[in-house]
Amino acid sequence: MQPDHARRPIWVCENGRIIFETFHPQAAQVADFLIAVSEPVSRPQIVHEYQITALSLNAAIANGIDVEQIIKVLRKLSKNVVDENFLEFIREKGKSTGKLRLILRDGRHFLESEDAPLLRHLCSNADVAACLVEELAQESHVVEVDSMKVEKLKLAAHQLTLPLLQEYEFRRDREDTNPQLAAVLRPTVYLRPYQQRALSKMFSVDDVAKSGIVVLPCGAGKTLVGIAACCRVGRRALVLTTTAVAVDQWRRQIQLYTSLPPEDVYTLTAEQKRPIEDADRRACIVISTYSMLGFTGRRGGDTQFILDQLQQLEWGLLVVDEVQVMPARTFRTVATMIKSHCCLGLTATLVREDDLIQDLHWLIGPKLYEANWQQLQDEGYLARVRCIEVWCDMSTEFFTEYLQAADSPDVPGSMRATLQRALWTCNPHKLKTCEYLIRFHEQRGDKIIVFSDNIFILKDFARRLGRYYICGSVDMRERMQILSEFQESSACNTIFLSKVGDNAIDLPVANVIVQISSHYGSRRQEAQRLGRILRPKPQTSNSSRGKFNAYFYSVVSRDTQELYHANRRQQFLVEQGYNYQ
Repeated sequence: MQPDHARRPIWVCENGRIIFETFHPQAAQVADFLIAVSEPVSRPQIVHEYQITALSLNAAIANGIDVEQIIKVLRKLSKNVVDENFLEFIREKGKSTGKLRLILRDGRHFLESEDAPLLRHLCSNADVAACLVEELAQESHVVEVDSMKVEKLKLAAHQLTLPLLQEYEFRRDREDTNPQLAAVLRPTVYLRPYQQRALSKMFSVDDVAKSGIVVLPCGAGKTLVGIAACCRVGRRALVLTTTAVAVDQWRRQIQLYTSLPPEDVYTLTAEQKRPIEDADRRACIVISTYSMLGFTGRRGGDTQFILDQLQQLEWGLLVVDEVQVMPARTFRTVATMIKSHCCLGLTATLVREDDLIQDLHWLIGPKLYEANWQQLQDEGYLARVRCIEVWCDMSTEFFTEYLQAADSPDVPGSMRATLQRALWTCNPHKLKTCEYLIRFHEQRGDKIIVFSDNIFILKDFARRLGRYYICGSVDMRERMQILSEFQESSACNTIFLSKVGDNAIDLPVANVIVQISSHYGSRRQEAQRLGRILRPKPQTSNSSRGKFNAYFYSVVSRDTQELYHANRRQQFLVEQGYNYQ
């Protein structure tokens, strides 16, 4: 222990775990430092936990933070004497991080470094050498990479703990290959302080854009951050998102926030296919979905022509919305099939139930910025949500069937879990509770979203209550009509959504969620659904500053496996400081 340990805010463990007392007088400045050099593990109200990892150090050094500066600040803030072995680990990471760059120039990829011995060491690896167009010349600082093998090169460098930086000097790019984009933010657009901080991490050096990931809560304005980045880079931009509804929302937000002419905003979906006119000389923003670019089957002639355009052009910026879905095997090739100088990933939930989330650090880049959910709530940028888990007893008949299904010889083994899930979802007591909550909040004048992954219950329950529903079988036109009526009409106060509404749907008027069926223990889905009501709410007679103005109900069947899944689903939000009652 340091003699003045009581005045110091953190404890640094031998394994890089950091315990942070948030009641320290300089807590805000300490938190900014910790989020820059480490990964947040848990951030409730009083004590936060962070973890310094190789990836977090890569991100810190890429953002221009010197290794010795990190060590100096850790020693200054720590209550205990920081372990020397851990400090040596930090120094070792600093020797190679930030010194290797992957550059796109005239449609060709190059690997370069000012440290010729380090570049030679990397290229001596067999997996790396297989990705090169030619052998690295002696004492050379640059070598060409096969553009079809960029993903393999990134993975090989990551496995050697020699991460590659992707940076873009956008002011120096040539007009003939990447023309200037005539887009600036409108004078009335205001960037919130945390949005400005996120952008400052991406553009920490003037006229240089860094590839990486920005993590902001749902409803905190990730779309505006992406649009502002497109305007700052000022070159062709390609935006990828998850659904056609999200594509339309991006299009409308670009037209709302920027001066870009509508004819320079292109959308590529199953229903909208407009080729880029005069593609070689036109600066534009194209918005599409992962599935449109990642689909490997046969395509129509119009679609294939547009995709060929996208792959042939150079893009100044690739914006990857809901970036947590990109590591999926069907989508990950999208990041390398597009020739982009820089890539910005946006997400609220940098979590997956598999181990693929770590792949984003080499597919996209390091985490540039992550906001604190509770801090944004306290500052009024997010709604104050009350999270409630409602336990419902199973009816006698349903509970009997549930218990018998576990080992019934009449039910195939592969179907037992499915049958049990259907029984706890269709529990009559649960559905009655849901109906009560809907009617109670409708009488208050609230706007309610009911989530159900079970499509049968979704449709049947919505029809019985006379409410609209949206699922995969509802076409795009009808979806937009339902969402518009929910937003604007007092006659439509409740809608039922399947998992198609989990993300990338903007419904700022919604302030109540009732969840009756979910995808097992998915932490990401829980956070995304909460995010549908996180937009800041106007003050009403039912709310005042410091009081709850949004409600998230998770209705579960007692004494079933659903309780176990519900507990796991809540872990991410609990780590962000939310409490379930």
